[in-house]
Amino acid sequence: MEPDRKRHCWECLRRSLVCDFTHPACERCIASGIACPGYKETQPLRLKWLQPGKVESRKARRTRKLDEKAITTTEKTTISFAKPHYELKTDVHTLFQASEYFNARIFPGILPILELGSNCGVYQISPRMFQNGMTRPDYVRLGLVCASISHRMNQTRDEPQSKSLAMTFFHYRGLIIRSLNDDIGIDHKRMSNLVVAGILTLIIVDSQQGASSFWRYHLQGAWKIIALRGGMCSFAKSTGAIPLLLLLARIAVMGNTSSPASDLALTPVHLEELGFVIEQYGNRLFAFQGLPTPLFSEIIKINYVRMRAAKSMSVVTDDLIYEAYEILHRIESFSPEQWTESKPSSKSEEWLLLGKVHRAAVALFCIHSLQSVSVLSHIPLHREICGAHGWNLYILLKQAVSSPSTKRFMLWPLVVLGVEAVNGAVALRSFVQWQLPELCRDTGMLAPLIARDILEKFWNSGETDWDSCFDRPYAFMMEPAVEVSKLS
Repeated sequence: MEPDRKRHCWECLRRSLVCDFTHPACERCIASGIACPGYKETQPLRLKWLQPGKVESRKARRTRKLDEKAITTTEKTTISFAKPHYELKTDVHTLFQASEYFNARIFPGILPILELGSNCGVYQISPRMFQNGMTRPDYVRLGLVCASISHRMNQTRDEPQSKSLAMTFFHYRGLIIRSLNDDIGIDHKRMSNLVVAGILTLIIVDSQQGASSFWRYHLQGAWKIIALRGGMCSFAKSTGAIPLLLLLARIAVMGNTSSPASDLALTPVHLEELGFVIEQYGNRLFAFQGLPTPLFSEIIKINYVRMRAAKSMSVVTDDLIYEAYEILHRIESFSPEQWTESKPSSKSEEWLLLGKVHRAAVALFCIHSLQSVSVLSHIPLHREICGAHGWNLYILLKQAVSSPSTKRFMLWPLVVLGVEAVNGAVALRSFVQWQLPELCRDTGMLAPLIARDILEKFWNSGETDWDSCFDRPYAFMMEPAVEVSKLS
């Protein structure tokens, strides 16, 4: 060990710094937020993903007169991102590059959410987290690689390297599926928390690049594993399970809103388990991503009415109609001001705005979706109510999308406003058509563009019903990743 202790780590050598020789990783690298490559005899491969035509020979690099000591910290975190080499596959350097990209490009975009209060889902990837991530199965850790590639693609969609990036994305997606399939085939692994996290990771990865046709099947697989574990109440007792349950609930409930009423699967068991999640964990600050828990609960009830009405073969009972009006009354009676009192006072205006946006959006969803299954009739009063909620939502969304701390929560409200815009409001259509691509560029997520295409097709179809817009199950998700830090 003595010769190694006198050798600088490879990162300190690269940066022309004096190493402190700490094993197994030097403290200088850790303090700089860099994963130390260590002291091995052979220099580790440092992958820099470059655009085509930007490759330099070693000789050319040696002749470059670049003083690395003069490079600022900000410049060092700037990453050239293009197609990674396939031969790296699950190698540490691929994940390291993705971590650097996440910290430099993705994290700054989600950082403003912390202005609203503490959020365990918003963090930079530290060296310790990186090292822990290397112990995870490929179906967990490669989600970060896919997220980084997808983010780059969605921010530079018209650039020449976009096609090669897409090929790389689906290569790593294939590795995730293969790894997940391997563990599902092993008795003592198939019902683990990590497998559930892997399934949710696959759903998010698919949503990031538009390959989300099978999200419902993946979700049913996660439900099945949890059921075999004794249900959500039992599953929640395991370490690190609560973020998984909250994410699963968000995907299931919000995905059902943009699915045909005839294709919903809400059993009494599902309702009971979702009720458990709401009761036990709904008071968390970001339990449902800025959507007030009381309104989230009403969305579940709306979906349940939609499903039963669709199965009733056009015979809608008075009980369903009464239930629908009760739901609408509770939504319109919801007080954003009272809800905001439980939030951090330093950002009460932003929380109040979130409450008002979602109250208007959920009211519109309630009327439109229940009219679509004939539970609520198309009467002038409802059209007047929808018009008022639609214009109010439009005004509120103008404020919400301009705020870095709230705009990432605005995809679903924008979709709802887009459905309302089918009734001929040109200003609403133009606003939605402009804001969805902007949201895609700002967040690096593809879901807003998919939503825009669906809405434009709906506007041109001549149809006006909610279920005519969503002809198959869609899941519009803006989740950057699955929280796995506490999973064992």
